[in-house]
Amino acid sequence: MISRPPSPPSAEITLTGSLAAIGEAGDWLAAWLAPRSAPADLAFAMRLCLEEALANIVMHGGRDESAAISASLAERKGAFILSVSDDGVPFDPVTAETPKDADVGGNGLILLRRYASAMRYERETDRNRLTLVFSLPDGRSTPDR
Repeated sequence: MISRPPSPPSAEITLTGSLAAIGEAGDWLAAWLAPRSAPADLAFAMRLCLEEALANIVMHGGRDESAAISASLAERKGAFILSVSDDGVPFDPVTAETPKDADVGGNGLILLRRYASAMRYERETDRNRLTLVFSLPDGRSTPDR
């Protein structure tokens, strides 16, 4: 049996408000998921949702590259938790209506709602916090744990 060093149960990253930071965040997520043997479709969904949430903050958050954006990852029995917070204008993607015309956007909201098992939004101390829960298949514990 091959023994792996334990990986941290949670992780956090701070990002600039630039589109270039989105790829960095995706790589950070992939590195965190790798030792957890996350199913490929779940890893894809999590990365897609992370990148979409960050793109929306960068493009619509009303801030420049000095925006304070952070993301965190955690695991609990049967799920991975992804949280993204920023100091941009208040926006609740949980209750926001998706635009009827696909040409004006809104696909990000559809993706978040499709792939996340649960979503929660909070506005605290001038910061938006979006928490996404991604359930593992059959609610099983995280692999190799």
